[in-house]
Amino acid sequence: MARKHAEGLRSSCERVIGPIAIIAMVLVFPVSMRPQKAASPKAANSGTAKSEPALRPHDLSGLWFGGVGGGLRVQGKVAPMLPEAQARFDANTAELKSDRTISADPTFRCEPPGVPHVYGVGGYSVEFIQTPQRIILFYESIHTFRTIWMDGRKPPQDADPLWMGFSVGHWEENDLVVDTTGFNDKTWLNGAGYPHSEALHLIERFHRADLNHMRLDITIDDPKSYAQTWKMGINFTLQPTWEFGESFCIPTNQESFKSQIIEENDKDKPAPKN
Repeated sequence: MARKHAEGLRSSCERVIGPIAIIAMVLVFPVSMRPQKAASPKAANSGTAKSEPALRPHDLSGLWFGGVGGGLRVQGKVAPMLPEAQARFDANTAELKSDRTISADPTFRCEPPGVPHVYGVGGYSVEFIQTPQRIILFYESIHTFRTIWMDGRKPPQDADPLWMGFSVGHWEENDLVVDTTGFNDKTWLNGAGYPHSEALHLIERFHRADLNHMRLDITIDDPKSYAQTWKMGINFTLQPTWEFGESFCIPTNQESFKSQIIEENDKDKPAPKN
């Protein structure tokens, strides 16, 4: 019976948290993705048709959009949680048990989101900048970035735990495979409250299906939190005419949203049960 309750709670989290997170990000941050200026009528009517650039699978440069809410989705089922992780999950989602909006997400306090949660914070884009030595991913949401080292280096041993982990990458045929370790345990895996430990190990596999579409498959391996590996994923679309806008997490804005929207909406609901 307990197992059915836990599975039901997980399902409820995924139905409820996603829309709330999207609404929060839209209200707190300005809608910032916008197209560049259109070509002048003279250029448009010049009669010179531009050919579509050829696909180069190892070139992921550009601005990619994952869809509403960032597009981050669980693939299949979340793996069974070990006791400590289950206790943390229950605490993270305590508000949901009273039909209240979850506001315990660390990103709501403007803390770094970690990976893969960074892909699902709001409906924003990610931009790839490539050099031979490294690939830099710029996330429009909260204006943060991470580095994927492509120069053959190994992850540092006994380094301080990091919010975004330490990432190294390589190519397997036409797939960019990114190996990330070295996390702290302060972030959630997504907005539904799933926790992780410092033993978290992520494998991200980026596959450019064609010129305008790219798939990301994320394998989550955390032997201290989950009984087995499980997956998330995103389907990206290239947006060559979009630009990044200015999008920061402002603590005063977050507090205003919580007091004026969340608490007002939840004022007649019972207090959270731990």
